[in-house]
Amino acid sequence: MLRAAAGLACRARSNTKLPQICASAARGFAAESAPEQDTTPPITVHGIPGRYASALYTSAAKAGKLEAVQEELVEVYNLTGDSPEFEQFLYDPSIPKNKKVPALNAILDKMEVSDVTRHFLEVLARNNRLKHLLNISDLFDDLVAASKGEVRAKITTALELEPEELEDIKAGLKELLKPGENLLVEQTVDPRIMGGMVVDIGDKHIDMSISSRVKKIQQLVMQTV
Repeated sequence: MLRAAAGLACRARSNTKLPQICASAARGFAAESAPEQDTTPPITVHGIPGRYASALYTSAAKAGKLEAVQEELVEVYNLTGDSPEFEQFLYDPSIPKNKKVPALNAILDKMEVSDVTRHFLEVLARNNRLKHLLNISDLFDDLVAASKGEVRAKITTALELEPEELEDIKAGLKELLKPGENLLVEQTVDPRIMGGMVVDIGDKHIDMSISSRVKKIQQLVMQTV
């Protein structure tokens, strides 16, 4: 499986000590510093993925490689969609670290990623956190966007919105922004929410879907039985 994963990468491009781990990672990732650049994460992101994303942001900012790292994380994640073998290799916790890390490095060599991305993925592999890669990548995108004064919003509806409806929603969301911030909107369609909408903006999650209302009604009924 390791050989197959490495071969695919070549073709594709020819815990409890978590705070200490993240702090150590932030110090160790960057190989070079950009002078007089603020490397503090511009917003707070939460949970295990948020801590790792923040550490990566600090490291990438010090190296002046925010956009490069952003692109490389997407490329690595996209490779999991192209190859079930690579996805299994990346997320399988049963593969010993002394085998996974060298194999991962061989794949990253073929992809020619930056040292920042390489060291970060090594840390994830050694600490069995590769399963959080997608969430970390999403939160890292939020941090990079925030550093540019951009606020990402994801609007999920059961059916695609008409242009007029989308503009009305954008207008409402813009009222939540601070002066100087720009809104970036992504619209997705998920029939499972049945109707209404779900909005994720910054660290806020607003669920106005019909499926959410049905679940609440079901819970109330169960409590009265």
